Parts: sequence; C-alpha cells; structure tokens
Amino acid sequence: MAQPSHRFAALDSWRGICALSVVLFHLNAGVHFHEQLNNGYVAVDFFFVLSGFVIGSAYLDRIGDLGDLARFSLRRVGRLYPLHLAVLLVYLGLELGRVALGSPHTFTGERTWPAFFADLFLLQGFNGWDLTWNMPAWSISIELWTNLAFAVLALAVGRRLPWVAAAFAAVMTVLLALTPEVPSPFSEKEVDILNGAFQCVMEFFLGVAGFSLFTWLRGLGLKPPGWLEFPAVIAAVLTFAFIGELPGLAPGYIFFAVVMIFAFEAGPVARALKRPWPLRLGEISYSIYLSHSLYTLAGFMLVKTAGVRLGLPWLEESEGRDLLVLGGPWVMDAVALACLVCVVVSSNLTYRFIEDPARIAFNRLSTRIAPRKARSLETAA
Repeated sequence: MAQPSHRFAALDSWRGICALSVVLFHLNAGVHFHEQLNNGYVAVDFFFVLSGFVIGSAYLDRIGDLGDLARFSLRRVGRLYPLHLAVLLVYLGLELGRVALGSPHTFTGERTWPAFFADLFLLQGFNGWDLTWNMPAWSISIELWTNLAFAVLALAVGRRLPWVAAAFAAVMTVLLALTPEVPSPFSEKEVDILNGAFQCVMEFFLGVAGFSLFTWLRGLGLKPPGWLEFPAVIAAVLTFAFIGELPGLAPGYIFFAVVMIFAFEAGPVARALKRPWPLRLGEISYSIYLSHSLYTLAGFMLVKTAGVRLGLPWLEESEGRDLLVLGGPWVMDAVALACLVCVVVSSNLTYRFIEDPARIAFNRLSTRIAPRKARSLETAA
C-alpha cells in the first residue's frame, strides 16, 4: 500500500511527548506537581485521534479491492504485533522465573493463563482482562481491530468514507453520552471497559474525518494562524492537568482541535517540535508506550527495596492507587527522571532491533500480494 504523501512531523513529536506522560502515570511517584502530572492516561485519547488522522492520510481512497485490504491488514499487524509479542514474552519469562524461585500465587490475579491468551490474540481491550500482563497493550488491541474495521469499511463505502467516519463518530458520541441512562445487562466494570473501548473507536474515526477536513481546508488555501498553536498547547496541558473536571468525551474533541491545528505546522511551536530530539521521541513513541511498564515495575521494586532496607515509608495510597513517596518529592523527581531516561534509551534499542525490522519485513511481505499493483501504488505515492 502507498505510504503517506506527507509526514506530519509536529504531530509525531506530540505522540512522543504524550508517551512519556503515560510513563509518569504508570510509575505514579510522588513528584512535584504530582496531581497535574499523574493524568497521563488521557494521552490514549490523543493517540486514537492522531491514529485515525494518520491512517486516513495514508490509506483514504487507497483500499479499493481485497488485495489492498490484505496488504493493509498485513502491514498493520506487522507494525503493532511483533513488539507487543516480544514484551508479552518477557512478562511470561518473569512469571516463569517466579515459579522457578518457588514464589506463591504465580499465574494468578492480573497474570492468569486465560488473560495471557487474551493478550496474545490482542482481545483484552474488549473484555474483563484489559489491564493484565502488559497494561498498556489494552489500547493496542483496540487499535489493531479498529484499524482492520477501518479497512473493511473503506472497501465497503469507498469515497464516502469521510462522511461515514464523521457520521459514525457523531452517533458514537451520542450513544456514549447516553450510556449512564440506559439499563444494561453488563456489570459496572464491564460497562466501563466497553465504554472505554468504544470511546477509543469513536476518537479514531473522528481523526479519520479530521484528515478529510484538513485536506479540504488545505485545498482551499486555508490554514489557522501560527499563534493559534499557543492556545492549543494550553488547552492540551489543561486537559492533562484537570481531566477529572471535564466530561468524559471532552478530551477526544479537545485533542481533535489540537491535531487539526498542528497538522498545518504553521507556527513556532510546530517548528520547535520538528527539531531532531522531539522527532526522535515521536519515532520511538510506540516502543516507549509498549515497553515502559517493565521499567516502571523495576522502579517500583527498587523503591520498595530501598524503603524496606532503610526502614523508611515508601508507599501510600492515593486515589485508589499505590503512590511512591520514599524520600519526598525531590527524591521521587530523581526516580522519575531516571525511569524516563531508561525508557527512552531502551526504546531506542527495541525500535532499532525489533519494531523497525519487523515493520520493514512485513511491508516487504505485503508487496507479494498482487506485487505489480503494490509497486505501482508505491511509485505513485
């Protein structure tokens, strides 16, 4: 399949920054400004809007037959699955190591065999096993199946896809807004999980519609003024800081506006985001997102060990979560910084040796499906 004709570099950098915010959320250390920095989970809403926008830019009007559908599906599996499998196998190895050491309660709680197979086939985002072996992977399961649904829909409706995507996002918004008022046979936990999954799907198709709007505006020679990037940044920061005060569906639409503004790359903030370091963070953002739980787990264990040996308080409950507090905010600042550095360094390695080689291999494999047409599409792009 053809690749995007334009790389949205500033948006790539946004993805990297948001991935780091998820690391801080899962570490949950009592750093300075903890209340504002501890809402990194909202970055998932940004990822889905951006994913829809970028997938739309690459494949809108380019899935015209079953061969296109097969190539797209193979490329998306190759982009998302190999690193997911590698991290899942690391977790499996850790659990087997606990068995070998005689640790009690292995393969229980969040790491059962049924949950493992749900993770293996990327089904956990739609059932009660969403936060299990590798916590961040729940959203990858939704991402993959939503991508495949996009391709099937694109094949079915053709050039009407932008309108269908916009209508779907609008209908899903209404249904999700009405969910608390509708009786359901599901448990409260199941409803929360399904609502979260469907919200991600809605945000993806909102992004798809957003790319069509971007293309239409650019075709008219219209673009937002560069200074509008500053209020967009402020809106994004306030969304992270005060997500608890916002309606549940608000983040997706706020991030939709942010993505639309920065897609034009018209201002000074976008130019700053196109510098090498932010771009590199964007490039390795998937590795950051998918592998970071290993390092937040290691950080947790190191703080626990230090606290026990020093006889100091190291953990307290905060808003239903375990908060690391050993040594106070300054020490936790250092722990958080060290964790971020480890994640970034290791993510460069997983990107270089797992993620990127797998992507290239699957892309090459996809060209074997009707290879003459695939090559002509690559040349046209």
